Amino acid sequence: MRQQFQNPTGTTFLITEFDQQNNWIYNNWQGLLTMENIQQGSYGILDIIQQSQCPYLLTDNTHLLGSWKHGNDWLEKVWIPQALAAGMTYYAHVKAPGVFGQASVEDMHLRVGSRLPLQLFDEMEDAVAWLREMQALDAKNQGPVSLI
Repeated sequence: MRQQFQNPTGTTFLITEFDQQNNWIYNNWQGLLTMENIQQGSYGILDIIQQSQCPYLLTDNTHLLGSWKHGNDWLEKVWIPQALAAGMTYYAHVKAPGVFGQASVEDMHLRVGSRLPLQLFDEMEDAVAWLREMQALDAKNQGPVSLI
């Protein structure tokens, strides 16, 4: 299952999909994000979490431009509780290259890092390795493990 989200000008701002082979939900955010983009895309991700029942998220912000900090209050208060209720357990987040994107995710981590294992990474390889480690722990323990 895959969804692609575009802004009114037809520019893609998110591709999200359940990657069955790796057993995670991959989110590729791109460009500049408006509050509407953040909400629309996040609800699309939530839909995939609910349909797939997959607890592992891999978010790639390496193609994101600028800040998305304006969405953090909504993400913290509305989306994160819904995603947790839907079964999201592990969140690997590859940071954007720019200072504004990095500040946005660091703010998000401060807000929700105590409620879910949200790990921040500079490189995709490190995020993938961490998710695989969490999957191995889950397989060993027969289900998601609370790291909090």
